[in-house]
Amino acid sequence: MELVSDVGWSNFTLAALARNQEIEELELESLFSDKVGLLQAFSEFIDEQTLANLDSDIFDPEIPIRERLLEIMLVRFDVLAPYKDGVCELLKVTGKDPKMFVVAAKAIKISMRSSLETVGVSTRGIKGNIKIKGLAVVFLFGMRTWSKEEGRDITATTRILDDRLKWAESLATSLGMVEENSGHDL
Repeated sequence: MELVSDVGWSNFTLAALARNQEIEELELESLFSDKVGLLQAFSEFIDEQTLANLDSDIFDPEIPIRERLLEIMLVRFDVLAPYKDGVCELLKVTGKDPKMFVVAAKAIKISMRSSLETVGVSTRGIKGNIKIKGLAVVFLFGMRTWSKEEGRDITATTRILDDRLKWAESLATSLGMVEENSGHDL
């Protein structure tokens, strides 16, 4: 991500990455078909690190699901923090590149499904897909705010995530998507 922020996505190549990391270009090309494939691997890495950095309270059914989802989102942004400049560079071009847009949409869907399932929310069926998309919207609001915040302070991001999660919870309740057995489920 450091190289992406330095040279920009359009000038970023696997060959440049290989030189930067002092590895064989053929070795890198055997792992990734193209630079967009590298983004898929980066997303998987972020998902793994997010899950690895969660506090055990994330599984506590006594804590409302909205609060646990907020915690997952905050951990995700904490994991992304060292790569912020590169991620922000990618945000600038994702809407302009159809292939990147599709990859990003798929990665967000996988990440949001994982977040919901981690806190015990079903993602099966139509209701599950609606929940995934709703959480993705919350995440994207947070991403937009996070990209504008300076340094490691994410006060505004935390506030927007909390507000949007409350909105999503209210919407889910009004649509009858709250599971009866939990009392507080998205």
